[in-house]
Amino acid sequence: MNAGAIVAYEIVTGENPLPTLCSAWLRGERVLLVSKNHSAVARQHVLNAARVSDMLQTITHDHAAQKINLDACPPTASVIIETSGSTAAPRLIELGLDALVASAHIGACAIAFGPGDLWHASLPATHIGGLMIHVRSLVLGGAVRLAGAPKCWSDLNGVTHVSLVAAQLARLLEHTNQPPSSLKAVMLGGGPSSQSLRDSAVRQGLPLFATYGMTETASQVATGPIAIGDAATLAGAPLPGIQISIDSSNNEILIASPTLARGTLVNGALVPFTIPLRTRDVGFIDAHDRLHVSGRLDAMFISGGRNIQPELIERALAELPCVSSSCVVGIAHEKWGMRPVAFVQLVQSSHGKVPLNSLAAQLRETLEPFLVPDMFLEMPPEDASRMKYSRSELAQRLAQGERFRQLD
Repeated sequence: MNAGAIVAYEIVTGENPLPTLCSAWLRGERVLLVSKNHSAVARQHVLNAARVSDMLQTITHDHAAQKINLDACPPTASVIIETSGSTAAPRLIELGLDALVASAHIGACAIAFGPGDLWHASLPATHIGGLMIHVRSLVLGGAVRLAGAPKCWSDLNGVTHVSLVAAQLARLLEHTNQPPSSLKAVMLGGGPSSQSLRDSAVRQGLPLFATYGMTETASQVATGPIAIGDAATLAGAPLPGIQISIDSSNNEILIASPTLARGTLVNGALVPFTIPLRTRDVGFIDAHDRLHVSGRLDAMFISGGRNIQPELIERALAELPCVSSSCVVGIAHEKWGMRPVAFVQLVQSSHGKVPLNSLAAQLRETLEPFLVPDMFLEMPPEDASRMKYSRSELAQRLAQGERFRQLD
């Protein structure tokens, strides 16, 4: 293929993507990452949107390609990643290799990684968090263990680094055996997590780090250690060379960074980002110059003239012992305009789901009455296994009249 051509690479879970990616990057190609889990319709939609010219054949063994210097690749080389679309339609974000390399080096200032280290890679490489595990290994040294999500601490024996979302960390903390002494860093990201979960992990001696980033910034832009008592909104201090500011008009987080993506692809054409990047995330900087993330501007809705940030309700739900995870959406209401509804995944025990007390009554102990959801629905089984819920999709299904099991 010619340098600058957009090609697609269908990534299979458990396979090392580097040989195939490096081979394409050496040719200067722009590689669209496609999930094997996509339906045929969704897959074709993404391929058409990117104007893909060819599909890459997987390379399983190319040790020379895995040792290349990414700085030496043609400037056209890039990766194109589909965003999760948690609050809107997915977008195609194009990242140059310079952004990936910068992210690896800058991230290592907060969490060192290199020769002798082993990162447990259970995050899919079609997402920026999973891809950057492999890029760090290539740029910084260190090894990667391709494996599924850890279900017990023994799954992490010998591992020095692991990236987890709140639900995964909660399941690990249920086990009575001790975390492996080899662990140097447990990165907690992927959405809201409760203060009690964080405190419990720190009490067990886990080297727990909060982190915040997105596809548009090649993963993390703020990272820092978590101590007992730190607020659940804490994301950490801005990493070296990354400028994070807050728009005083709406508390939107703004980012200027060498890790910034080139832009988004619209009908095959690149639309560059403006600097600073408007993240649509809401947050603030505390007295210690650390970033806190409160929620999404796109997720906020107004109920009876009062702003409701769904993430605030989700963090309160996460504090309840019977709740594993949740996703709060806004639905139309004749009197109040909009009202919150919570999709909830309950904690599992060896005897099935734990006894359920009134979720509304428990939330009223910590939340103002107008924030308590009108309904609590069981998270659909097909969504329960997701690492990140699609707020827009769940809201749309509810608005279209789909029936869900009511919990409260």
